[in-house]
Amino acid sequence: MVSWSTAFKKALLYVGFLIMWLIIGSVIFGVGFIVGGFGVQEIQLGPFGSIPTPTMVNPLAFLVVVIIGYIVILLGTIATFFKIVAEITAEEVERRLKTSSS
Repeated sequence: MVSWSTAFKKALLYVGFLIMWLIIGSVIFGVGFIVGGFGVQEIQLGPFGSIPTPTMVNPLAFLVVVIIGYIVILLGTIATFFKIVAEITAEEVERRLKTSSS
């Protein structure tokens, strides 16, 4: 059985990778905002004048890049989980094979 210290070390490693994937995905999100572009449109309020309202210049490009960022975060976190679980399993199997062959 895997020790608690090993489990917590791997959990900390997993959290570190989650933060890394979140940062990478957030950068891609930010690129989506830049690619989507923002403009300002004046909305008339009748005789009272107008107010500037932000609008998106290219919402389709924004949506595509944001979805890519989301997919990177999602797949990165899932792949990291599978990788760490596979490492723990391989280490445990190797340890048991060494003790049973001795």
